[in-house]
Amino acid sequence: MDLTEANELIINSLKKNYIITIFCSCSVEYTGRAKSYIARGDRLIIIKHDGTVLVHKPDGRSPVNWMPSKTFISPIIEDEMLTIKCSNSGEAMNAKIFEVYNITAAPLLDIEQLRINGTESDMSNMIYANPTLISEDFVPSSREEQTKYGFLDVFGHNGKGELVIVECKRYTASLDAVTQLRRYVERVKKTRGVKKVIGVIAAPNISNNAAKMLNDWGFTYKSINPPDRFPEKEKSQRKIKEFY
Repeated sequence: MDLTEANELIINSLKKNYIITIFCSCSVEYTGRAKSYIARGDRLIIIKHDGTVLVHKPDGRSPVNWMPSKTFISPIIEDEMLTIKCSNSGEAMNAKIFEVYNITAAPLLDIEQLRINGTESDMSNMIYANPTLISEDFVPSSREEQTKYGFLDVFGHNGKGELVIVECKRYTASLDAVTQLRRYVERVKKTRGVKKVIGVIAAPNISNNAAKMLNDWGFTYKSINPPDRFPEKEKSQRKIKEFY
């Protein structure tokens, strides 16, 4: 594609607030968080309608360089090259384009927010609603109760009247999880004036070192996976085959 034609297309697309993708041969120079330069190579430049700019190499998921939202973007033809000048609060990035292979520009609308499925909050909700996951006599009284050292995921008592703290981890529980639980247990002992508090780690897995520490401190581990399904109403969404 002719560079002058490409420049005009980018300028017009920026005015329309379009998403722009540029497949090109370019070099990139950046100053701001640090200084960097990458010589000429085939890259993908993405310009989003909020001013975010990403420069990707042909492989890998992370951009080789980027600019945040609200970046001022100014494409210009100079020295027989198309330069996309980007600036934002003390940062500057210049992408010098030697050859344009293809440009795509289009409006995109997306008002949905990402919903993370199976968080630690989801786990605590599940345990609160199904206390037998911890033990047959576990009675939860609160979840995410605040203490000086953080929030107790699930707090309650057992059939003997002993206080129980459940610390949820959505991935493999590590030494940090065990020390965190111990801080909560010691804090509750002090504030409630009791000598014994049951500590439980609820997680899909636990590391060997964490399991040993847990046992040394008299705590227990429950193998519990976070919930992995969205609400049932999601099942009513039409399937792609229904459109044929």
